[in-house]
Amino acid sequence: MPYTFRSFRKPQVSKIREVTEGTIELRKLMGWSGQGGITTPFTNSVSLISHFKRFESMEEIDQHFEKMSSNKEVGNKISELNSYCDMYANTVFEVLRSPSGPNFENMKKNKYVIQFWMKAKIGKRWDLADAVIKNSVGRNGNMPGISVPIGSMEPGDIVMTAPFPNLSFLPTFEESRSNIKVMESVQDLLIEPPKRHITRLLFD
Repeated sequence: MPYTFRSFRKPQVSKIREVTEGTIELRKLMGWSGQGGITTPFTNSVSLISHFKRFESMEEIDQHFEKMSSNKEVGNKISELNSYCDMYANTVFEVLRSPSGPNFENMKKNKYVIQFWMKAKIGKRWDLADAVIKNSVGRNGNMPGISVPIGSMEPGDIVMTAPFPNLSFLPTFEESRSNIKVMESVQDLLIEPPKRHITRLLFD
């Protein structure tokens, strides 16, 4: 079962550049360069910067972070980055369905990622995941990935993610009617409407 480890930071407004550049440096120290990527604010109102890496098992995550815990350079860089931020959180996501299609196969050509975060009613998390997997549709042969955080997160319980190469790839208002099926299938399972965030996607 694959997992994605993702770190989120909310930088102070004047420190967005420092946090972005520092995240690239941190990933180099951790040996993550060229694996996963970095997201930076675009239309996400919370202005988060994150970086992520895929792991094939929880054991692999355990082994990696046990090794990193004794790396003083990594610890110092994390402390430096956090001093520029108002919030910092690490999260592991279980990947229920990987994204697929031309955009995913040419991942490093993508410049943006769109995510729908959905918050389930109590006891409806599993039904919500099933409905999203069954009814989500792609565009131009690209299917979104579906993942679930292993711990509680304020933005939501289920995340639908799709990378894309440029803004012209985004559906128009009329084209977005293709999402009606999945939205109707989950409306009775949600506490609130899904949140849609678009972020810049960087690769190191």
